Amino acid sequence: MQGQPIPFIELKENQTSEGLETTFEIHPQAIKMLQSIADRKVAVLTIAGPQRTGKSFLANRVLKRQKGFAVGPTTMPCTKGIWLWSQPIPLNENTSILLMDTEGLNSVQRDLGVDTKIFSISLLLSSMFVFNQLGHIDEQSIENLSLVIKLSENVSVGSEDKSLSQFFPTFLWVLRDFSLDLKGRSPSEYLEFALQDQSNPGPDGERKNLIRRKIREYFKFRDCICMVRPIQDERRLARVEEEDWNALRPEFISAVQDFERRVSKNIPPKQINGTTLTAEMFLKLSLEYVDAINSGGIPQILTSLDRVIQQEARNLLEELKSQYSKKYQDALQKMKPPFEDEELIQLQKQIEAEIFQRLEQKSKEIIDNSKINSMKKELHEMMSQDLQTRLEINKEQSTTVANQILQKFFNTFQIPVLENVDSIKPSLLVDQFQVYSRFFKYYMETVKGHQKYKHFSEKVPSFLFSHFEKLILSVQKVYIEENNQTKKYLVQAREGEERLRKTIANQESLLYEIQKERDQLKYEVENWTRESNKQEKIKSLELEACQAKVGQLTQELQNKKEKSQKLKQDYQNLQEQLQRVRNELNGKRVECQQLLKRMSDDSQSFRESGEDISNDLVLQYKDMKQQAHQMNDFFKRRAMDHSQQSIFLQEINKLQQDKFNEIIKLREDYKQKKQKMKEDLEQEKIRKSLKNNLEHFIKQNEELKAKNMTYYEKYEQAQKNQQHLKQMSAENQRLSQRLEEKSENLDMHIQVIENFTKDIEKLTSIREDLEQKLAFMNSEKSQLVSFKESFPYILKEALKWVLKQNSKIKHAMKSVGEEEQKIIRDCFHEVGINV
Repeated sequence: MQGQPIPFIELKENQTSEGLETTFEIHPQAIKMLQSIADRKVAVLTIAGPQRTGKSFLANRVLKRQKGFAVGPTTMPCTKGIWLWSQPIPLNENTSILLMDTEGLNSVQRDLGVDTKIFSISLLLSSMFVFNQLGHIDEQSIENLSLVIKLSENVSVGSEDKSLSQFFPTFLWVLRDFSLDLKGRSPSEYLEFALQDQSNPGPDGERKNLIRRKIREYFKFRDCICMVRPIQDERRLARVEEEDWNALRPEFISAVQDFERRVSKNIPPKQINGTTLTAEMFLKLSLEYVDAINSGGIPQILTSLDRVIQQEARNLLEELKSQYSKKYQDALQKMKPPFEDEELIQLQKQIEAEIFQRLEQKSKEIIDNSKINSMKKELHEMMSQDLQTRLEINKEQSTTVANQILQKFFNTFQIPVLENVDSIKPSLLVDQFQVYSRFFKYYMETVKGHQKYKHFSEKVPSFLFSHFEKLILSVQKVYIEENNQTKKYLVQAREGEERLRKTIANQESLLYEIQKERDQLKYEVENWTRESNKQEKIKSLELEACQAKVGQLTQELQNKKEKSQKLKQDYQNLQEQLQRVRNELNGKRVECQQLLKRMSDDSQSFRESGEDISNDLVLQYKDMKQQAHQMNDFFKRRAMDHSQQSIFLQEINKLQQDKFNEIIKLREDYKQKKQKMKEDLEQEKIRKSLKNNLEHFIKQNEELKAKNMTYYEKYEQAQKNQQHLKQMSAENQRLSQRLEEKSENLDMHIQVIENFTKDIEKLTSIREDLEQKLAFMNSEKSQLVSFKESFPYILKEALKWVLKQNSKIKHAMKSVGEEEQKIIRDCFHEVGINV
């Protein structure tokens, strides 16, 4: 096991005016170690005895190791004051063993008073006290325990009905290097034999018997272990911790193992007056003892324990309060405020149960029931007050959230804009109610606490009534407007129908006149047609003659045109030829000019060079000049032919003009006849137009009838919409009634819950009264039972005394009848009196 010895109670020697003064102190390392296992129960194993007897070796064996506590071969004690092992030894799941090693008793370096104090503290703090010594139990061994005589002077119980033995540990006497023959007795029997008073005490023998009696008195549970010398070699004995464990004597090893078994099996958790100490309480009790010794007093066991328990109770109370706050806060952090009051109450009950369970676990062995109940009451009051504070805070948060959500709902839950009847859906109220239902569900899920019902009942019903009242009024307004508009349309339709009827009547009258006029015109047209047919026949004959003549002239004209066309074609060809010749002539002229210029230039150059013109050039010039004269002659002839052609063309043009004038005359005559026919056709078109107008008027009449039917259907639809509006109003009224019923049911449920609460309180008070009465009746019953048992004897003695003192009863018995006397005798006989 890892660890090391650490100082537990140190001795501080201070020089004062009165001499050397020794004080006791708890070392900080020990305080830290004990605080690290504050909640674990402790069993304290203390090993004491004369110095240099191997106490530290036993401590090391408990630790399952050879070395740990300092073990040395010199006469100087290695353990100063009281030491602890830094690592507690696990005994079970709830308890640890604290291994404590004391400074050697009867040290030559200290006075007897310090030894007594160390011995006293060791006994008071131990669960098992191991006294280690060398050899067998003799008078010197008894003398080594002489400090027990002074225990009553250095330790006080603090109660007259308690003895020191009730607070002292189990006593185990370890005899080292034991060599006596026990003669068949066990070590325990040997111990009891050694602790018996000596019948022939020598000098100082009475004092030794007193020591034996004190050991028997103080250590009710005691035992003994005998260990042989571990090795025979004296030189190696001084360093026995350095020897190999298996090299030691088997008898010694067996005895040591027996010691280890007894320690682990028999060591009890440290208890004082039925209170099991935890490490923290052990530390505080040690501080109480040390303070008492340092202040010049003596440790008061029960008083110190009471102070430790009170301090432990206060610490536990504060710890539980802190745990309550932390648990409550941790639980609330996992939830979103505000909360339902039932959630806070249930959470408070759950945490309260956990806190009370924790209180029971930590205090059931250190605090009595009355103190536990007092602590529970204080915790309950604190938690109830905290719950009320949290409920108030939750009430404010619930109010804030409820107002925010309600205000948001009031701002968003607006009446829809209804422009006309078509914009009113059949499911308008259902949609509005669904929006409200979604809001109600969201409100109930989001807002927590009883305030949500209060704010909801205060604000929502009035808002909903106002909202749906406005909605119904808006729907009614739209239907009324639509109804008025429909009525207006019906009036307009009736007026239009009346106008249409008048128009139809006028149209019918006009149609009659038109038909009459048409008949007249038809008659005139027929007459005109007959005349026109005659004239057309005449004109057709004339036209045929003219057409024949025109055809002849046209044929002649056509011939002339063909000739003229041919002449024009020839003329055009000639023009083209002339143009080509002119172009050629112009080209020749340009060439001649260029040639003349060249000739001039050449002549000039020849003159300058003194040479003559060659004959070839002269000949070329003459040829070109001759060609030019020939072209002029040709152009003159062509001009004469053109003049003759112009005269011929003039004659053709004159003939064409005459023919054209005659054709124009015929065309004008044809146009006049055509114009007359057009006028006739226009009249026919007028008649057709009148007919079409009449058909159009008839069609308009049909359309007006269709519109009238449409308006009538709209009027019926308006009647249906009005009926639907009435149904929606009735449905809204029904929903309002249901909402009122729900509100009344909610109030009724709240009232029922309050009544149940009151009934429960009444029943609780009745139960308490009944319990008190039952206790009183039980006490009365016990009194009656005792009285019933003693009543016959009292009555018997009383009647005897009365009969003895008053003889009138005997004479009165003679005055009654025999039957009455028999009854009286039986009554007396039942209580044992013969009359």
